[in-house]
Amino acid sequence: MGHVKAETCEKCTTELVTITIHVDGNDLEMHSCTTCDTRSWSHAGEPVDLAFALSEVGQHAGRQR
Repeated sequence: MGHVKAETCEKCTTELVTITIHVDGNDLEMHSCTTCDTRSWSHAGEPVDLAFALSEVGQHAGRQR
């Protein structure tokens, strides 16, 4: 089993918490810093904004908001 290097916050260099959900064949990830409260999102490895992330989750859950 390989060891994965943790990502760090660009603002304060604290290790990020990452939550991953599988959406329509791709990973949607939320990266959160517990020190400076910075958050970012990515979909299929590409950065996305919060509106896109929420849209993907809404569609996946069968709800379009």
